[in-house]
Amino acid sequence: MPFIEIIDNDCSQEIREVATETMTKGLCDAYGISADIVTCYYFSAPANSYGHAGKFGTCAEIYRFFIKVHAFPRPQKAKAEAARAITAAAVKAYNADPKHVIVYFCDREPSDAFHAGVAST
Repeated sequence: MPFIEIIDNDCSQEIREVATETMTKGLCDAYGISADIVTCYYFSAPANSYGHAGKFGTCAEIYRFFIKVHAFPRPQKAKAEAARAITAAAVKAYNADPKHVIVYFCDREPSDAFHAGVAST
């Protein structure tokens, strides 16, 4: 933990390699943690699995990249720094407009995170 969950469109392995490297670095720099504990998960939402503003698929005018960070609670300043870094990483990897990169933080208490069946507290 932490985990970065990325919902993107069907894209190349090379794009996801850049995204993984740059998002991990951004989160680690903001949180002061080691890359050894960060995992990225990718989920594709191609045109036939996406809608925005009441329009579906290729009729949707914009495509938003949705990124969730699951981690132990951090100060708001660290989250803001991480959000800026992750957004910049997504812009670089996907050639996306920063306005179309959405980052949510899903704080998890250590007592709610179990590794090998044991709570992280």
